[in-house]
Amino acid sequence: MKKLISFLIIIGLCAAAIFALETGGSSFRVSIGGGGFVAGNFSSWVVDEALPGDLNRYNETQLSVGPYVFFDLKYLEISIGLSLGQLNADKTMSNDPNFPAQTLGLHGSAYLKIPFSISPMFSLFPLLGAEYDFYIHAHKSDGRDAKFPISAGNQNADVRDALNTVWFKTGIGLDTFFNNNLFLRTQLLYGIRLPNNMEKYLKDIRNDVEWMLEHGGDFRIAIGYRF
Repeated sequence: MKKLISFLIIIGLCAAAIFALETGGSSFRVSIGGGGFVAGNFSSWVVDEALPGDLNRYNETQLSVGPYVFFDLKYLEISIGLSLGQLNADKTMSNDPNFPAQTLGLHGSAYLKIPFSISPMFSLFPLLGAEYDFYIHAHKSDGRDAKFPISAGNQNADVRDALNTVWFKTGIGLDTFFNNNLFLRTQLLYGIRLPNNMEKYLKDIRNDVEWMLEHGGDFRIAIGYRF
């Protein structure tokens, strides 16, 4: 959490510095809006097959959808949203697998953006920033709460202690203006994330993990209003 807060502070300072360098003829306008997103989260591990064990590859996938709102300061976009998803894994190291699990959570993000006006109707902007995923609840198909291992002494941790994580993402966005104020915003993002507490524990108890990759992408679409 401290790393995320520090990162968001840096983003805010960078945006303020860019704004301070603006020429007097450039306009600064605030925008707000809301829409929906679809996101894919993938976790892949490869292990040394020469060592004993049946976990030659661990694959974890999550598909999430939900609404979100954004606040745009021209060079900085801040958003918060609700995430509904399903978490799947092809193998676990538990006698009582918690997959698939339906998840409910919140996510907040902050992205630096540099808009380029293509025409009066279109504005293109690259994005770079961070996102924090906060899980509220997870339950299995039988309705019971899903529990996850995070340490040798805690094999049944709540989802809030097991799956929360930080993303670092980049991407591209496009604003399509219907008039001087109303616009359609579309974004395509890809990023990597830090391992969550469950993944760190599962990796630490094995000596055969060669590498692990936590990554994913999302597509966002929203209607915005520029003041």
